[in-house]
Amino acid sequence: MFKNYINIAFRSLWKNRLFTGINLLGLSLGLASAVVLILFIQRGLTFDTFHKDSDQIYFVQTADKESRYNQTVYPILDQLLKTYPEIEKGTHIQGWGNVWINYNGKDIQGNTKYVDSTFFDIFSFQLKYGNSSSALKDRQSILINGDIAAALFGDKNPVGEIVIVNDTLNFTVTGVLAPVPANSSIQFEVLVPIANLEADKNFRNNADWYNTFAAVYLKIKKGTDTGKLESQFPKFVKTHFAEGAKDRTIHIAPIKDFIHFQNPFFKSMIYGAMTIAGFILLIISINLINLNTAVSFTRAKEVAVRKVTGSTLRQILTQFWLESGIVLVAALMLSVVFAVSYLIPQFNEFRQGRMQLLLNWQQDYVTILVLLGIICIIAFTAGTYPAMYLNKLDIRNTIKGTLTNKPQSKGWTKNSLIVVQFVLTIVLILGALSVRMQTGFMRNADVGFDKENVVIVQSDMQYKNVDAAMGQFKGILDALKQNPYVKSVATSGVVPTKYWSNYNLYLSESEPDKEIRLRQGGTSSAYAQTYNISMIEGRDFSDELDKNGENNPVVINESAMKALGWKSAVGKRLRPKNNDKVYTVIGVMKDFHYQELKEKIEPLIHWYEGETALNSYLTIKFTDDKHVAGVLAGLEKKMKMMPAKKPFKFFYLSEELSRQYNDLDGIWKMVNFVTVLSIIIALAGIFGLITLAANQRTKEVGIRKVLGASVRGIAILLSKDFVMFVLISILIAIPLAYTFVKSYLQKYEYHITMQWYTFAMVGAAALLLTILTVGFQSVRAAMMDPVKSLKSE
Repeated sequence: MFKNYINIAFRSLWKNRLFTGINLLGLSLGLASAVVLILFIQRGLTFDTFHKDSDQIYFVQTADKESRYNQTVYPILDQLLKTYPEIEKGTHIQGWGNVWINYNGKDIQGNTKYVDSTFFDIFSFQLKYGNSSSALKDRQSILINGDIAAALFGDKNPVGEIVIVNDTLNFTVTGVLAPVPANSSIQFEVLVPIANLEADKNFRNNADWYNTFAAVYLKIKKGTDTGKLESQFPKFVKTHFAEGAKDRTIHIAPIKDFIHFQNPFFKSMIYGAMTIAGFILLIISINLINLNTAVSFTRAKEVAVRKVTGSTLRQILTQFWLESGIVLVAALMLSVVFAVSYLIPQFNEFRQGRMQLLLNWQQDYVTILVLLGIICIIAFTAGTYPAMYLNKLDIRNTIKGTLTNKPQSKGWTKNSLIVVQFVLTIVLILGALSVRMQTGFMRNADVGFDKENVVIVQSDMQYKNVDAAMGQFKGILDALKQNPYVKSVATSGVVPTKYWSNYNLYLSESEPDKEIRLRQGGTSSAYAQTYNISMIEGRDFSDELDKNGENNPVVINESAMKALGWKSAVGKRLRPKNNDKVYTVIGVMKDFHYQELKEKIEPLIHWYEGETALNSYLTIKFTDDKHVAGVLAGLEKKMKMMPAKKPFKFFYLSEELSRQYNDLDGIWKMVNFVTVLSIIIALAGIFGLITLAANQRTKEVGIRKVLGASVRGIAILLSKDFVMFVLISILIAIPLAYTFVKSYLQKYEYHITMQWYTFAMVGAAALLLTILTVGFQSVRAAMMDPVKSLKSE
């Protein structure tokens, strides 16, 4: 019996191979997109939950009057453990520069985290080699990942090997790390005991009860009321925090929320992926139902004969379910191949190393089960609707061929599906346009500084003899300043797109009760000149005037001056809240976008780094782009003469500014792909339905032509209902799209406003495509020989 079902199914699918092909194309592309989106959703929703007892792991946050952030003061951990028995264990995870590891003359550097010996008691990161319970006990132990181990030691197990760290210290490799899961907010390649960091004088000077740069994680005992625990923290702050920090508050939050505090946009990405995945699945389901209905009409007599010969509704449903299932399974196999070979690599490329997707059959069984469940639901729905419809038809009329031929007679269900399908498609089109237009706006906006012909060299190359390098670097700077092709040069610890997340509270000397949170960065002379940043008052740093550093000169931006309530800033004095050092404002820069345009320009302060700063960046402003390559080649040659561990690297500022928005480009590409897909599927569905309508009304068309009806009149008769459905879709979709687009754009501090005519043009384009699609098939049906039309039934 089942073999008979299979034979009929394949015979039917082959007979209607055009519709089968359309279904396969739409379904495979749609399911491929769904595979990637569901995989991303699954990774996002399970962020940091792979740890054992993840529901007991929390991280400490600090909040002030303006913000809440995921760092706190370094000494807090030991005191929390002593004060609150509800806290079982804790660990620091501290970044403080990446260590250099040397073995047999090979130098390599990796993303380094300094941690306590309790690190593996809290987190479930795995080791390929070594014992996690003892790997961090010895101060001079080091754990490395598989890539570093392979680069230094080849294929052998390196546990027990001695390596030289930062040129002077002997460390023992006590473990090789297994790959860190992509959906972990904690990413590292090297682990070193934090006792080594505590021995550093510079670190100790900053590791006080005021500076908030430490990441602290806690394991809370099961059953603890975290709200009650947190209610005791204000007293803790008053007791232990520095005088200038007693107005702060501390909080604890579940580790699963870390990514959302770190990147608030991430939650929107997950919800956006859910929405788009839902749109895709709904559109392909509607399309499959509509096309199956179109094809099933040709099988009305077959169903009637089956009923006459004793077939039950269950048998008819089984036949249709099987056919839908075969198409869906074939589409799923094609979709997985397409997703793995193309879509997932494309997605990973635009993610630029962050949370890379990899389809793992063992790890991703949830995703696979979800997809199989979705396929079963779609197959059930797509098979049930046409079977139930045909089963309800009067057997006598069906066999005689006197089926009702008006589209309206099939009720509101199919018409509603058409409307829903086009509503989703139009919303997707307008959503894709908003992403594209916003990205273009941010890339081309006036950022308040000159980005053309500006090259930034990464001057901190980890020199082996810093003093000698400083002397040589001064000569390099002098030569660049004399070069006729160089307009200006500046050294700095920060450059646009790469400002530190370094803040401090400052007090105005004239209003000591008023405090302001300023973002900090170090620059030298000619910074404003090199970037062509306007000074609205005063001047930038000068090597002549500021050489001795008298009065601790600083330059602030316009936002800082406004926040301080000053109409004039030059000569005013500021003091950090945590010490008595007083700074004098010598100039005010006009506001410029030193970070992405989705962020508001924050109050900013620059301090003077000195005449020759061999720190992080050397910015070169060229007269034109013709001689850039030659000057950089000469500069590379000179800088390579200073022995260093890092290679010579540079980037064009214009390219780096554009690169900031690669994530948005990736989102646009994904949404654009889905949008094109939805358009194709929607039009294919309309094509199928107009074919159904034409087939249903073949005899009517023939009679009308015999009675003198024109091709134009018949084409309008066949297509007017579908055009009306699309018009209704446009009227529903545009308000929905407007609400969605407005909500999306408001997430950006600086954004476009989509004009009414953009919505009108998208609606007109959707209507035009529909008219062309249904018009083609309607005209084709209208031009059929009436003799053949009348004979066809």
